[in-house]
Amino acid sequence: MPRREFTVKTRKAALKRSGLICEAVGEWYGLPAGQRCVRNLGDGVEYDHYILDANSKDNSLENCRAVCPKCHGWKTRNHDTPTAAKTVRQQFMGMKTKGKSPLAAKPKTPKQSRHDWAPELPRFRNFKGVEG
Repeated sequence: MPRREFTVKTRKAALKRSGLICEAVGEWYGLPAGQRCVRNLGDGVEYDHYILDANSKDNSLENCRAVCPKCHGWKTRNHDTPTAAKTVRQQFMGMKTKGKSPLAAKPKTPKQSRHDWAPELPRFRNFKGVEG
């Protein structure tokens, strides 16, 4: 399924809301908890689905963040891509698959001991009192 993009109206509103300063905040963007990135968006802006598009299908202004390319790349590599991969795995795990029919197994033969091939050797007795 193709990725959904934000409308022009939503992107303009997010950029205005940001005040041309990156809206990335906290650990999801590789920053200390509660800290906001201070890069100027005049040097480049990207629009991020704060909640991953693959999970939310939400293109609203509340889910749109105007962020600098550096913060967007960090979040994509370290948060979004692993989360999307997990979502795909979970979808496949939930699918029903046709069970395999059991194959007729050959009857097992008892394993031969590695000593079965050796000839029987005479046992030695402890001869006490034998002078040598």
